[in-house]
Amino acid sequence: MSERILTQEQIDIFHRDGFVVVRHLIHEEMVAGLARDYDRATRDEFDVPAWKDRIAPGKTLQLGNPSLRIPGWEGHEYRQRIVQIGKELLGEDIDYRYDQLIYKPPHSQVELLWHQDAGYGWPGEANHRALTCWLALSKATKEMGSLQFIPGSHLNGIAEHISAKHKNPINNALEVIVDESQAVVVEYEPGDATFHHGRTLHYTSGNTTDEPRRGLSTHLWPPVEKH
Repeated sequence: MSERILTQEQIDIFHRDGFVVVRHLIHEEMVAGLARDYDRATRDEFDVPAWKDRIAPGKTLQLGNPSLRIPGWEGHEYRQRIVQIGKELLGEDIDYRYDQLIYKPPHSQVELLWHQDAGYGWPGEANHRALTCWLALSKATKEMGSLQFIPGSHLNGIAEHISAKHKNPINNALEVIVDESQAVVVEYEPGDATFHHGRTLHYTSGNTTDEPRRGLSTHLWPPVEKH
């Protein structure tokens, strides 16, 4: 998979705004297969001990490392495409580090509050040269909790993050106070993705619709020296 996926314009947009939208990252048939596995994971059908205490009907879910735990995902083409785009955006040493299945059921009130991924203390060079792919495995509108970004916020360093445990049940939730009038909302069709810098401020609302929102976050950065 050596042929470049992104255009130079998309690469320039990423470096200017801190995020870029990639429509049709994966095709419909691939989306359907991944979504079937995704739904099986939300129903606790893969017998992953680390997930068992997190899964319950109607609950917003954050399940760690699905591509290492769902059969067939680790070497899957979707992940290869994500890693290749990461390299195109931030360099050949960028690689997969971990991923998360983040599921919002219908009528979930859980927000993912304004934050920077690197604000959670990513190690070493990941603190300033890392990115996240958010891949939609269902439609994701603003009302369903699609991603919102503050353009250019990746250029301003790590913002002050405060604890938001009282607002958000997701582990160790943090929050940054922002001017929301600057926010850009991205809406997704199944198979669309965004790639955002580890320092880009972003947010998702709850899901006020009758449909589930299926999102898969993949985090990438260079090798980190161990001391």
